Amino acid sequence: MIIIHDVEQGTDEWLELRDGLWTGSVSIRLLQGKSLPPSRAFKGNDATKRGTLLEIASVREYERQYGRKVLRPGFVTNSVYPNAGYSPDGIDGGWLLESKSFNGERHDSLAAGKIPLEVQVQILFGMIVTGKRKARLLAYNPEVVDAPELTVIEVSYEKIIGNNIRAKLRADLKKRLASGCVPDELGLIRILT
Repeated sequence: MIIIHDVEQGTDEWLELRDGLWTGSVSIRLLQGKSLPPSRAFKGNDATKRGTLLEIASVREYERQYGRKVLRPGFVTNSVYPNAGYSPDGIDGGWLLESKSFNGERHDSLAAGKIPLEVQVQILFGMIVTGKRKARLLAYNPEVVDAPELTVIEVSYEKIIGNNIRAKLRADLKKRLASGCVPDELGLIRILT
């Protein structure tokens, strides 16, 4: 069962929901076989702060271009993977939306369709958690001069990477359950103390 949690991103309630779970922002670590970083360890930097501020503008521009209203849930969980959660930038019907607001050459490369692996993994992870099979990457930079500030890139589900993510989530869940972690009332994995 997929649960949409109506919480504002960045709030204490949102941070609590994410605590101890694999999320999109660290999904590349899961795929690489690395450990889950300590909860609340990363407080953001200039790039993430810029991205957070421009995320709202990118979704508004998407809504304007497509003539649609986008759902902006704070956090999504899936009972199949109680050790994971995802904070979508938006959901447009059957489409998962992920916004990236890079600068300079990084934006130009992304707008040209060259999606970095960590971004691709984040989107696929989000597709798995939200149950969406289609995604749109919003490459947004309001500072560009000779190109549109928003480029929408459709991202297909990559079965090989997706199956790898699923297998790693299942292995992590099995390990957690063997070490005394149990699902709570929301189905999220919590450590017994």
